[in-house]
Amino acid sequence: MNICPKQAISMQEDEYGFIYPFIDEKKCVGCSKCARACAFQNKTEDNFPVECYAAVSKNEIQRKQSASAGIFAAMATDVIAHGGIVYGAAFADDWSVHHVRITETKDIIKIQGSKYVQSYTDNTFSETESFLKKGKTVLYSGTPCQIAGLKEFLGKDYENLITVDIICHGVPSCKMLKDYLKLLCDKHKGSIEAFTFRDKSIGWGINGSAVINSRKVKLWQSASSYLYYFTKGWIYRENCYKCKYASKHRSADITLGDYWGIESQHPELFKRNGWDEDKGISCVIINTAKGSSEFDKYRHSLNMVETSFDRIAMKNAQLNRPCSAGDREKILSVYADGGWGMVDKTFNKDNMLYKPMSFVKHLIPKKIRRYIKMR
Repeated sequence: MNICPKQAISMQEDEYGFIYPFIDEKKCVGCSKCARACAFQNKTEDNFPVECYAAVSKNEIQRKQSASAGIFAAMATDVIAHGGIVYGAAFADDWSVHHVRITETKDIIKIQGSKYVQSYTDNTFSETESFLKKGKTVLYSGTPCQIAGLKEFLGKDYENLITVDIICHGVPSCKMLKDYLKLLCDKHKGSIEAFTFRDKSIGWGINGSAVINSRKVKLWQSASSYLYYFTKGWIYRENCYKCKYASKHRSADITLGDYWGIESQHPELFKRNGWDEDKGISCVIINTAKGSSEFDKYRHSLNMVETSFDRIAMKNAQLNRPCSAGDREKILSVYADGGWGMVDKTFNKDNMLYKPMSFVKHLIPKKIRRYIKMR
């Protein structure tokens, strides 16, 4: 969409809310710039992990506000402090997710935290190119396919561009999320005042919360139809099941994610100050020489321990292979026929015994949970 010289391409939703490019044939001049800019068709990623770390931010506020350990917030803070620009995914007022430009540290919180939906990148590729040509440093974060798309759009490497991708499971649509949130509003007879996919006051994991009528509603992964089907991988965009970026060959300079399984991979860390899994622990994979050089600038603000890609990938399956579609056809068929309300009924019917598990796991003392994970 960004590269079309005639603005002949728009992004439009299908029946499930997934966004796809639509070409207005009346405007199209057949230049094929869009086809050449498609990273999925044209680009083979050959980056290979250069360095790998377990890391946490020394800034406890940043760490608390982040889904994991605040690494991206530390990077964004440094870039902005030196006059740079940061792009990341943020919630809009209607709870859709769009990539936005951040130029002040007070706004970094908008792009912190997980957003388990397909983000609209809008015109941010064109904006990024304009800033890069003016000599501005730009830190751009997104899913691996978004970073690959940005790089193919730019068509050249810019020394003042730093790219960060996340370890991505796959993306549901914003329409699904908004329908799920409407269901919560109807159930609790109010409106959403705040929402997060990852509420670390519940613990480090995929348990969220919503504030409705000034009251927090905890959304346990095993009891929330949206979070359950997300973690199962059954409600993603179709390309996610053929994702070529679900490997060690990443598109960005730096890959960030949760260091799931760190209790068994690095049990020695929990004898040190600052390493508390309930506050989140990140994995950092450096993929390029530029990524290594850039990351050196942030080391002073982080607690870091060297690790390996294989250790990180042990419990991060998306670094090894794409997810499986599972019952996707069934769930999308139910969604098309009866909206998220019918999906929720299907979930409740199929998962009566599974639903209490997240709550029960939370009641287990931390030391016992850690011991179980280390076995």
